[in-house]
Amino acid sequence: SERAALVFTDIQGSTATWEACPEGMKEGLQVHNQAIRDCIAGHNGHEVKTIGDAFMVAFESASDAVWFGLSVQERLVKSVWPEELLDTVDHCSWDAEGPWCGLRVRVGVHCGDVSLQLNNLTGRYDY
Repeated sequence: SERAALVFTDIQGSTATWEACPEGMKEGLQVHNQAIRDCIAGHNGHEVKTIGDAFMVAFESASDAVWFGLSVQERLVKSVWPEELLDTVDHCSWDAEGPWCGLRVRVGVHCGDVSLQLNNLTGRYDY
């Protein structure tokens, strides 16, 4: 086995958002996916797989993984979101920092020993 940092992301409340505004969520998912992929590239990450709106990303170092997570949140806050999405409940709020709008994305980091396996179907590695 070897050591790695694995990051898992997930859009909070995505099922309810798909039901409430499918067109807005479709566009919002594109914004989300582009932000995630840009941040992966910017922090030496490797996209292992996506399932629905969730990403699994591998990094060689914990610091790259944590900086990736922070940059994802910063990028999402600055993103332009579809109006239909922003009109739904829980996609706009106001706090001490000012207005916040968009999809809320959870980011979890796991660091430790991993076992790398080749997926014969995709030809890509999985953990």
